[in-house]
Amino acid sequence: MIEAVVSTQSTGDVSLLLGNRVTKTHQVAVKADCTYYGFLTLICDKFHIPYGLVWVSFIEPSTKQNKVLNAMSYERLHRGSHDRITQVTVMGAHANMMGTVDDFCSAILALDHAIQHHRFLETDTLQDDEDGILYHLATSYGVMAHSALFPWQTAFCENNRAYFYSRCLSYKFLSTAKKIRLYHLSKNGRESTKIRAITDLRYMTLHLLWNFLATRADRTHWYEHGAVPLAVETFFDSEHENLPMQDNPRLLELSIGVLAQLAEMESVKIQLCNNSRFMRRFCDVIADTKDLSSADDEILYNGQLKLNTLVCLLSSPSTHRQFLKRNILSILARVSSFVTKNVASHYFFSLSVAFLLGFSLKDVQKNSNCENHQKDKICVLSSLAFSVRNFLKQYRPSQQHEFEVEKQYVWITIKPYVELAWSNVIPSCQDRRKYLKKVDLQTVTSVYLDDDFVINPSNARFLPKITGLWALANMTRNKDNVKIIYDEGIEDFVTMISWEFPQFKQRRALNCVCNDNCNNTVPGTQPHPPSLQNICRAKFIRLGALSPQVGINGSFFEV
Repeated sequence: MIEAVVSTQSTGDVSLLLGNRVTKTHQVAVKADCTYYGFLTLICDKFHIPYGLVWVSFIEPSTKQNKVLNAMSYERLHRGSHDRITQVTVMGAHANMMGTVDDFCSAILALDHAIQHHRFLETDTLQDDEDGILYHLATSYGVMAHSALFPWQTAFCENNRAYFYSRCLSYKFLSTAKKIRLYHLSKNGRESTKIRAITDLRYMTLHLLWNFLATRADRTHWYEHGAVPLAVETFFDSEHENLPMQDNPRLLELSIGVLAQLAEMESVKIQLCNNSRFMRRFCDVIADTKDLSSADDEILYNGQLKLNTLVCLLSSPSTHRQFLKRNILSILARVSSFVTKNVASHYFFSLSVAFLLGFSLKDVQKNSNCENHQKDKICVLSSLAFSVRNFLKQYRPSQQHEFEVEKQYVWITIKPYVELAWSNVIPSCQDRRKYLKKVDLQTVTSVYLDDDFVINPSNARFLPKITGLWALANMTRNKDNVKIIYDEGIEDFVTMISWEFPQFKQRRALNCVCNDNCNNTVPGTQPHPPSLQNICRAKFIRLGALSPQVGINGSFFEV
């Protein structure tokens, strides 16, 4: 709780108290014609409190009771001849955490000042007062990372992030992080107390950046401030030959953690996949299976993050060709035997294969006459499809949901997985009519998971669709993800999936969007049948006349 003592005379003192200790006092002028909203703005500006987070109460002089301050009570008290506002309480950001964020901000400014004016990053040994600076940085950065920003999906942490953004120090934070990176690289593996302390500070900076990337708005904010280049450079540093051996795995883990959050953004996917150096290094990282086979949960989680990042990058068809040029199918075939031990690794692996499979099957069909050229590719595709089918048989969406709840997963888009559930790899033109007449998707789904069913490129075309449905069954268990479906305007296409797959109606996957009761739990939404336009779009997608991407996302004129 933050108490601000306000005198409503022409001038007065406004003091910010944390506990019983006055930490800030401002001389402010509250003019006679100051409105209620002007008064709130005054308080917010003085104490750097985001306007949208402020809730004000006051002690009414006549009754000595604590009441909410609104426009009517403000006018009465401010303009009255007897009663005056003598004390208000500004709520919204927790007082202790506001103190933590303030301390973090002062540490950023102190570090920037030391770098610019005291040659802080130009020596290997501690100079005068530098021990105190490093201690201040370590404690303020550490408390901020572990206490003020996590777990993500709490009002407490949202307020802290918003309060930090209101201080306008994001650029300076990233600028100091880049300078610390250059200092770390310049030491060529040398060790000293100062070098190790600044190396640890680099780790803490990346950890902080990872914890800041909680929501779409947060990720957009840091993307616009230049977080992607810093994460990519750190990713490259993880194979730097001159760094101590213990630094490389830590840098890889932190850079992948940051990139996994940012890679859901379409512009970031394209930026990363057009970077040939990044693609080479990233495919090498995916091919390294040591962490996926580790018995240590933390090391295993690093491997799961790599596969999660791959899923995010592959969720856009525009990136598939770049990955196929890097033999990603062969890499995934080698990885397949290491992902079967737990649901999360196998889930991210299966989604990656599902996104690639449609593109690759079309390529096989297109070049069906070149048997020698396609033979190896067909073997790889069959092996991958078999691994994905085993995943679908072995696990349930509820198991992956439990993992995502435990790890505080936050998705910012569900659209790629709806598109995957609508994917439809149609055979060549001469077989199209026969295919559309005979296919019963409900029967195919049940037969597909039978032990005796043999997978080949002809029937593997159903795999992306079934995997997409499994992903939706997992994601729609989270009400925040259901809200994203409505925000993205794709609820009609989720509802219409149940028309094509009737057996899924009994599963929670589609009930979360189709069921009226669940619809009513999403603020601002009302149950409604799919629009006629979207019904037509869905029909064209099923006939193969439109790709899911164009059918779901395209404008009316494109369709």
